[in-house]
Amino acid sequence: MDACTSDYLHIADPHLTRELDRLCTRDGLGAALDGLRRQQVEAGFIQDDLSEAQRFEFPHPDGDGRYFSAQFNPARARRLGGRGLSKPPPGMCSINDGCFLCAANIEWQQQGVESGYALPFGDLPAIAWMNPFPLAPGHAVVASRDHLHQHWEDNDIGLDRLVDHLVGLADRLPGWITFYNGVGAGASIETHLHVHALPRTPGLPPMPIEQAAAQHRPAPADAPLELAVVRGAYPMDFAHWRGRRAILADAVPAWLQAWQLQRRGDRDATANVMAVRHRHAPVLDVYFVPRARSRSRAEGLGGVIGAFEAMGEIVCSQPDEHRRLLQGEVDHATVDAMLRAVSVTL
Repeated sequence: MDACTSDYLHIADPHLTRELDRLCTRDGLGAALDGLRRQQVEAGFIQDDLSEAQRFEFPHPDGDGRYFSAQFNPARARRLGGRGLSKPPPGMCSINDGCFLCAANIEWQQQGVESGYALPFGDLPAIAWMNPFPLAPGHAVVASRDHLHQHWEDNDIGLDRLVDHLVGLADRLPGWITFYNGVGAGASIETHLHVHALPRTPGLPPMPIEQAAAQHRPAPADAPLELAVVRGAYPMDFAHWRGRRAILADAVPAWLQAWQLQRRGDRDATANVMAVRHRHAPVLDVYFVPRARSRSRAEGLGGVIGAFEAMGEIVCSQPDEHRRLLQGEVDHATVDAMLRAVSVTL
C-alpha cells in the first residue's frame, strides 16, 4: 500500500480522507496530521486549546545551559477517564472492554465526532487519532488497527520490530518527536498498541536528554553514531543512536535483540523509546531508556514517568503541583531526583 493512501474502513469521512491523502502526497505526513488536527478542532472533538497550559524551566545550578522543565495543564487530569460516552447506546456494542483506541468503540463513544487517518506503522495497519488532551498542538496517537497489546512480549511483534516501526514513523515526520511508552512506563492504555507523535514546539531548546546525548556525539553534529550508551551524564541510563534510516534499520534491532536475550523471562522489564527526525536533514536520533514496571512512579510532580518525562519535561495537572511550581518549590534537583528514582541500569 502506498504510504500516503488510506484504507481506513471504519467511520471515516471520505471527503476528509481524500483531503488528508492529498496533503500527505504533496507535503508529507506531518501536513496530513495537521489537517486532521484542524478538522478535529472544527468538529469540536479537540476542546483543549492548551490556553491553560504553563511551562516552567529549571536551569542547572552550574549555569551551563542544562535544564529540566515542567508542563502544567489541568485538562490532562481528565485523560484517564477518556472522553465521550461510557456505555454504548441501544443497537451498538462495546468490544475489548470499551478500549478507547478500538475504532468500533470510538464510533459510539464519540458519536461520530472523532475521525482518524489510516497509515502504515511498519507492516501493521494503523490509525492516527488526535489526542483530546495534548502535550502540544497536533499531538497524535498512532494506534494499531487491530487490538494488539502494548507490551512487546504480549503482542507477538517483538521489541526490535516495534522500535523499527517507530523509527520508520519518525522518518516520515521531520521536526516531530515520536515516542513509545511501555507498560508500567507511562502507557495509560496498556491493552492496545499505540505510540505518540507531536510537532516540536517552535523556539524551544533541545530536550534535556538531547543535550545529554550531544556530549557523546562526534563532530560534526550530523555525523552518524551507531550507538552510545550514556551513563552518568543524565539521571537515567539510555542508549542513543544517530544516523539515516538505512543505518538504524540494521544497528538498532540487533542491539535490542541482544538486550532482550539478557533479560529473558524478566516480566518487570519495560522501556521508553523516542525517535526524532531532524527537520532539515535525513538524520534521526533514537533513544532507548530501560524501565521497570515496578518502578513506574516517582515522588513529586506528575507521579508517573513516561517517555516525555524521560526526555526531561515533567507533565502535571493537579492544583497542588501548580502551587508548588508557582511558589518556586520545584527546581532542577527536584526533577533530577524524580528521574533517578525510576532509572534502571543499562
